[in-house]
Amino acid sequence: MEMLPRLLYVGDVPVEASYHGSALLYRLLSDYPAERLTIVETATPSEPYRRLLNIPCFAYPIAKSRWLNTRFHPYAVAWYTEVAAQIGPKISDMVTTIGFDFDFDSVLTVAHGFGWQAAASIARKRKVPLHLVVHDDWPRVADISSSWRRWLDNCFARVYRQAQSRMCVSPALSRAYEERYGAPAEVIYPSRAADCSDYDEPPPDLAQNDRPFTIAFAGTINSNGYIQALRALQESLKTVGGRLLVFGPVTADINGPNTEICGLVSSSELLTRLREECHALFVPMSFDLSDRGNMEMAFPSKLADYTAAGLPLLIYGPGYSSVVTWAHENSGVGEVVESEPALNASVERLATDGNLRIALGKRALEVGRQYFSHTHAKELFYQCISVQTSV
Repeated sequence: MEMLPRLLYVGDVPVEASYHGSALLYRLLSDYPAERLTIVETATPSEPYRRLLNIPCFAYPIAKSRWLNTRFHPYAVAWYTEVAAQIGPKISDMVTTIGFDFDFDSVLTVAHGFGWQAAASIARKRKVPLHLVVHDDWPRVADISSSWRRWLDNCFARVYRQAQSRMCVSPALSRAYEERYGAPAEVIYPSRAADCSDYDEPPPDLAQNDRPFTIAFAGTINSNGYIQALRALQESLKTVGGRLLVFGPVTADINGPNTEICGLVSSSELLTRLREECHALFVPMSFDLSDRGNMEMAFPSKLADYTAAGLPLLIYGPGYSSVVTWAHENSGVGEVVESEPALNASVERLATDGNLRIALGKRALEVGRQYFSHTHAKELFYQCISVQTSV
């Protein structure tokens, strides 16, 4: 491959080894040449100990949290989206003139929050390619006043069409955006970490029933639909004397006598604990009708690590959700539950049938290697950002 571009990342999603979009970026950029990359985070900055080593990383917050944390939030979103476009040139000047001396020739961003507007204005001013990563349907999931929704979609449409490369995390998202905005996008599924362990088999004691049946959930809890899914699982686990482990930043009250809050851990520690402590892994999608659009198009990044563990997947979501579609396309990859009344039966089946757990765990390993290879995702990403055309 030709020399990779001198890449400036500008976005609200921090580049760190944590979860969701942050982990996606961290893994795509983990092997990037340090001298050819600079990161500017425009919202909550990453934790220093989770950052990429030897990569310059600067904070330039766009929004003021005191406004976003009030009843004026839906209007503040519109205001800061507009402000972000004006701030872009200031970020560009900071990176190239105020002691950093980074002469970039491409800009990377994620369509989330406000930083994507700043990134697009930087690319336009410098007349360099813009590369856009999309992991959720931001014009529709943003909490913005309804009177400004169409305006936000028009802003996003301009940036989406401006981008030289567009990378979506699911085929459904790519198809929907091409239909909506008239430009195609590559599909880059979330990937495993470069140093992710590659197991040949499920855990050796997975078929045994000599300890309480344990299911884990790892990830963010960012809507009422996910809270409802976890509470439904807690109730189902009670019927088999099972327990739930929750890994990640907990932002909702999901405590219970059969639930252990484990916090955010590294991907390597997570994989070890899942294999040592768990019988199955929970992949919920929201049944809330207000979340339908995002459930159809977004794709849970947790599957990259989940499938590396060699444990059964308990996939719980409506039939239209992207992960249920993916599971049906990859028969046997998990126990699929498309309604709350069916959850108890599936939990009981997984709790009592050790041979089923082994079969599903093996299939998860097989499918995971096919979809979530770090090497494949990195190579596709490099191809996307390396094709230079006139701007």
